[in-house]
Amino acid sequence: MFSYIMRTKLIFSFILVVSCSSYVSDLDDLQNEILVETSPITCPDVKFIENLDRVTIYRENRALYNIKFNEVKWKCYFNSSERNTDNIDLFLSFQVNYIDEVNEFQTENFSFLVALLNENNEIISKEKFNRSFLSKSKSEIIQNKEGLINIKVRNSRDGIYNHKLLIGFYKNIKD
Repeated sequence: MFSYIMRTKLIFSFILVVSCSSYVSDLDDLQNEILVETSPITCPDVKFIENLDRVTIYRENRALYNIKFNEVKWKCYFNSSERNTDNIDLFLSFQVNYIDEVNEFQTENFSFLVALLNENNEIISKEKFNRSFLSKSKSEIIQNKEGLINIKVRNSRDGIYNHKLLIGFYKNIKD
């Protein structure tokens, strides 16, 4: 009997130690998955803004590189715990292709726009994002540093499936 009690205490102690040593973010993610009531919904059409799906970056009147969207992924869901919001999670990566050889490696900047339009083509949400990266001597794929871009539409009675999500680059004046 004594050995049974000791084993039970050891097992509970082990469980306690393992559960307390987990990362807080892991526990938060697990709690959110369990407690937050989300359900998948149909996503709006995602399109590039005409002629803004790529941009050429210049320095000292020389075209140095082109940037284009490499990968665009999205998922949409309804969240009842956040005052009935429709959510779009957008993941982006970019392809950088060098035109001219780079001798001075430095931080390069570019900007892009994400806009959500309703069924009447009225802008519901728009945001400009600025990104930077360290130039290299060969082409590369860069990830969006902040990870997912989350767009929330509160109290969307008709859903967002008939909306449009537009993405594009801010062009350099010399383009």
